Amino acid sequence: MQELKAIAKNFINLFYPLHCPGCSKQLDPLDDRGLCAHCVASIKPNAMPPFELETPAIMAYSACLYEGTLKELIHGFKYRGRVALSKIFIGIMTDYMKENPELKAAGVVTCVPLHRSRMREREFNQSMSIARGIAKELALSAKDTLEKTKRTNYQNELTKSERLTNLKGAFRVRDNAGIEGKSVLLIDDVMTTGATLNECGAALLSGGADSVTCFTLARGI
Repeated sequence: MQELKAIAKNFINLFYPLHCPGCSKQLDPLDDRGLCAHCVASIKPNAMPPFELETPAIMAYSACLYEGTLKELIHGFKYRGRVALSKIFIGIMTDYMKENPELKAAGVVTCVPLHRSRMREREFNQSMSIARGIAKELALSAKDTLEKTKRTNYQNELTKSERLTNLKGAFRVRDNAGIEGKSVLLIDDVMTTGATLNECGAALLSGGADSVTCFTLARGI
């Protein structure tokens, strides 16, 4: 079976060669990473300990640092509709989970929501795309437990103090979210100050979650 798959991949590659989304170099059709070795090596793992948010007992884990090749890929994913990149991101995050088994203790997997107007503009929620892959790794379903009730300014355009006030009261738990008494794993693509994760985490705890742990692909410094 593996030999047949290899033959099929090589045949398809004759007509539709695969290219690295980071540098456009042609990829080996049998390479399941989706990135060339150079781009893989350029992505820096996050060696910092989990980040403690303002809301007590909520910790935020991040797999990598938000810079270089990974930063460019995330921008392409979020703002240029390169949805297929989610497979690469999910692979990076599931590898990180193997080294941090505490992330596998979730009863519910959810994500940071987009406001409905932002959803119309972007046509997909990048965090939910990643959350579905993480949930599959845990044999769970990703749930839309939160909604964003007001449109806010982009966090990356604000100062640290402005980010904190920008999101106050912006999130609420949906009716029948199914989080009561459960440990929730909250997924997002990037954490900078932690303001977004903090507000979402606080809303989940207020909505009945027993505990909240945050997990992002990348962490800004």
